[in-house]
Amino acid sequence: SGRSHLLRAAVDAARAAGRPAHLLAAATVEDDLPETPGALLAIDDVDQLGAAAQIALFNAFNRARGNGQSLLLCGPAAPLGLALREDLRTRIGQSLIYQVQPLDDDARAEILATLAARRGLRLADEVVDFLLRHGRRELSSLREVLDALDRASLERKRPITLPLLRDMIQQGLEI
Repeated sequence: SGRSHLLRAAVDAARAAGRPAHLLAAATVEDDLPETPGALLAIDDVDQLGAAAQIALFNAFNRARGNGQSLLLCGPAAPLGLALREDLRTRIGQSLIYQVQPLDDDARAEILATLAARRGLRLADEVVDFLLRHGRRELSSLREVLDALDRASLERKRPITLPLLRDMIQQGLEI
């Protein structure tokens, strides 16, 4: 669903902004966690914390406000569904909780339209429908196709249409 990817992106963004950040896999956490003042502490797969690591995370919650740390945790379920100590589950449950949903075709189409609009392009619905029906569905692949369509549209001085897309496929564009 992309939880680990989002954690890595958040840590990268914090570091790019000059903030100290730590990304830890829960299975590797033992009985202590970094206490770096002002840091972002991100823990992936929080459901895999061992007993000592759960205590360490509970203690990190208690000191986070005092030392300016932010905690970012991810797991496969909402806090109530995690097999963790009760005090830790309730502490996590008091935080902001987001559920990551996989993209459906409507969301993919909307993202493509938004990305195109940011470039000053208009994607015909038939182009988007064709891509979602016949192309790879991961967003990175769809973005690559949009990049190629944008370049071809500029080079050929043609709008992005289904005939242009088909021409590009015949010339080797992999969708």
